[in-house]
Amino acid sequence: MKWLPGGWDRADRVDNRERRTVPAGQIVGRGTARYTSERPEMQEPATRVQPGAGHRPVVLGAEAQDVDVSASSFRTLLIGGGISGLFTVLIAATLVNKGSSVGLWIWQLVFGVIFLWFINGSRGMFSGRGFLLDRSGFYVRTYGQVFGVPWDEIKAAGIGALPWIENRRPVSPERRKALEIYPADPGFAARHPELERWRVTEPASMPGMPGERYRFHLPPFSRVPKTLEAAVQDIAPQKWVGHYRRQLPKPQQD
Repeated sequence: MKWLPGGWDRADRVDNRERRTVPAGQIVGRGTARYTSERPEMQEPATRVQPGAGHRPVVLGAEAQDVDVSASSFRTLLIGGGISGLFTVLIAATLVNKGSSVGLWIWQLVFGVIFLWFINGSRGMFSGRGFLLDRSGFYVRTYGQVFGVPWDEIKAAGIGALPWIENRRPVSPERRKALEIYPADPGFAARHPELERWRVTEPASMPGMPGERYRFHLPPFSRVPKTLEAAVQDIAPQKWVGHYRRQLPKPQQD
C-alpha cells in the first residue's frame, strides 16, 4: 500500500485488476479534502397559516389578534373549580367533626355537583382552541390545526345565545353562547370541507341571514364573547351583526 495524491492505493491485485480504496476516475486537484463542521444556517420560516383547501399559506400581519379560548377555560376552572372544591372539602370536614345535618348535606351535594361540573367542562382546555383575526381573514385553531377563511367569503359574524330554559328543558352552560359565522355564498361549504364539523343548518336567527352557518361554542362565565366582539369590530367592523337570541329546533312529537 502506498500513498498517492487523493488517497491510499493498494498494490495488491484481484483477478489481474487493481483494487483501490478510492473511486476510480480522474482526480481533480491535489491534496486531501478539507473537513469542516460548519453547516448552512437555517432560517426559521415565518408563522404561516393554511386557510383551507385550495388556498396558499398566508402570513399573519402584525395587527393579528389571538383570542385564546382554552386559556379562558382554564381560568374558569381555576377560579370556579377551586372555590367549589374548597367549599366541598370544608363542608365534608364539618360533617366529620360536628356531626351531620340535613342542611350541611344539601350544601355538600350542591358544591360537589358544581365542582364536578367544572371538572367536566375542563376537558377541552388543553386542545389549544382559539381564534385568530387578521386583515386577511378569520382563522380557527384547535388541536394544533389552523383553518382560515378570507373575509370576503364571510357575510356576517355574531354571537348567538340561548336562554337558560329552552323548549321546557334546561340548556347546558357550555352550549348557551356561540360565535356564528355566516357564509357569503352557497359554494362556501364545498370550498371549506375542513370546517364541516362546525356547520349547522337551522332556521335563521336574524332577518336576511341564511340558515346555514358555522357555530363555535364559547366557554361560559368568561370574557371571550366581549373579546371576540372587540376583535371583529376592530378588524372587520362591517361583518359584525352583534349579539342575538337563537332558538333550538323544537323536539319532534312522537
